[in-house]
Amino acid sequence: MILDTLGFITLISFNEDNMDYEEIKRQGISDFIDDEKKTRPDRIVRFVELNELFSPQGDMLLTGGLQSDLAFHELGNSYVNGNYMAVVLLCQAFIEHSLSGEFIMRGHNTIAESSFKKILESAKSFEIISEALFEQLEVLRKIRNPYVHAKAGLKNGSLVKKMIDGRFESAEDLAQSDALKSLEILRSFVHQNVVTFFPQP
Repeated sequence: MILDTLGFITLISFNEDNMDYEEIKRQGISDFIDDEKKTRPDRIVRFVELNELFSPQGDMLLTGGLQSDLAFHELGNSYVNGNYMAVVLLCQAFIEHSLSGEFIMRGHNTIAESSFKKILESAKSFEIISEALFEQLEVLRKIRNPYVHAKAGLKNGSLVKKMIDGRFESAEDLAQSDALKSLEILRSFVHQNVVTFFPQP
């Protein structure tokens, strides 16, 4: 099987007794290039959308260290390429590591290593984040939960129930909606809690 540029699995048929790896590789590369061409207009739209959402951009002082740096870079690439579930998880990862880094610098390692819920509550208590931002981050936490915590059947909190309740036609449509909401919340966090430097022209 081959992963295309959007992460979808393309199954390539071959007879195991007569397998030609070079032919499989050529076919996979050809499919990859065709998919890249077909999806380019949509990816350009998302690239522009992402840059408009986070404009103006500058150099950020990241309290979350390497993890925040990786998360911010990868969430942008993930959104452009339509990997929406990854966007949700990476937005949360960026914020969690940013707040954890703040607590580590204050000497509160136990809080820094606790759950995302505990970190958010502590950040509000220490007035690191505002009440309004706390509410937004709680929304993000609840958006993320169905993607990382299993729920049997149609229980509250399951992704299937969320998809049905929201009248989404597919899991991808739901994930795209969640990704955009997560990015908007991340923008609020960055604007309020991340020191940004704008180079002078």
